[in-house]
Amino acid sequence: MNHKQQNPSRLNSLSRQLTVLALLCGSLIPSASAQNAADPAVATQPAAGSAPSAATTDLPAADQILSQLRERLESLENLQCDLHQTALINGVSIVSAGRYAEASGNRVRLQLMLFPTAPFTVQTKEDTRLEADPKTPAEESARGSLLQVSDGTVLHTEWKNGAAVQVTRRTIADILAAAESVEDYAASAVLADLGVGGMRALIARLQDTMTFAPVKELTVNDRQILQVTGRWSDRVRKEIFQLPEDGFVDSRPWVPEYVQVFVDAETKLPRRIQFLKHSLNPSQKIARPLLTLDLRKIEINGQIDDQLFSYRPPEGAAEEDQTEAVIRSIKGDPQPAASPADPQ
Repeated sequence: MNHKQQNPSRLNSLSRQLTVLALLCGSLIPSASAQNAADPAVATQPAAGSAPSAATTDLPAADQILSQLRERLESLENLQCDLHQTALINGVSIVSAGRYAEASGNRVRLQLMLFPTAPFTVQTKEDTRLEADPKTPAEESARGSLLQVSDGTVLHTEWKNGAAVQVTRRTIADILAAAESVEDYAASAVLADLGVGGMRALIARLQDTMTFAPVKELTVNDRQILQVTGRWSDRVRKEIFQLPEDGFVDSRPWVPEYVQVFVDAETKLPRRIQFLKHSLNPSQKIARPLLTLDLRKIEINGQIDDQLFSYRPPEGAAEEDQTEAVIRSIKGDPQPAASPADPQ
């Protein structure tokens, strides 16, 4: 990877990206070189409900598998799939589900229903096994929705919470131009930061920011699945998360320490991307799922309606242009620049 290093102050955007497939509001962290072995406490755990294969000694390295996955995604004209997210924080399960599509030209559409929180139970654990079909609550119980659409030029995001609607827009070309003018900013990662780089941008960012354990091979519903496990590199933990030299666990409950990517060995397509949180007690060698993203019914290079990537705000909804705010963030200037008419 040849990404330039980015401003390490952008930690909040990391937290936002982990909300939904790293496509909602922000980015994963900047490029980083991986130097350490992954933590065996997680790296040696098989996925729940799966059977480890006996022959795992000749498997490709994690970086090779992720590169193959990214190349596979980059070779596609388009991809569509059902997307199911389960977040588990402080014993509470938060589910969202819907449809995801990406196509050439940085066109992306993510449409999700957002459901009320529920206690995490034994049944929740059963429903989130790797071989299980994700369970989606009844549509009428949804409390809100998210729609994110990029036509390759403008990124629109629409949140609905009951009757309230919030619409934002970001002009991609202007943001890219601003990033190019900042010496220590990786302009090549801007599309991932905005959420329009698709799944391939997420995978590339994981390669840049994590170090990986040996790959495991699992049998899941008679299919061979490759399990890639990684953790944030030393530089990322120090510069981005600002942990002490001997620190590993972040005290914030929404910040993960690990990722697991499950790749179908035959199709080279992702089945699950899962972020995990280490126990806040460093002496306990356990980790729990924090955010699980399941991709099902994947369709590649099929018929796709170009109208999927166009957007028109609901009648009467105000549209907030966040382009300048994003540019200020890239340049490290949190305040709007004063105009000539502004009082000094």
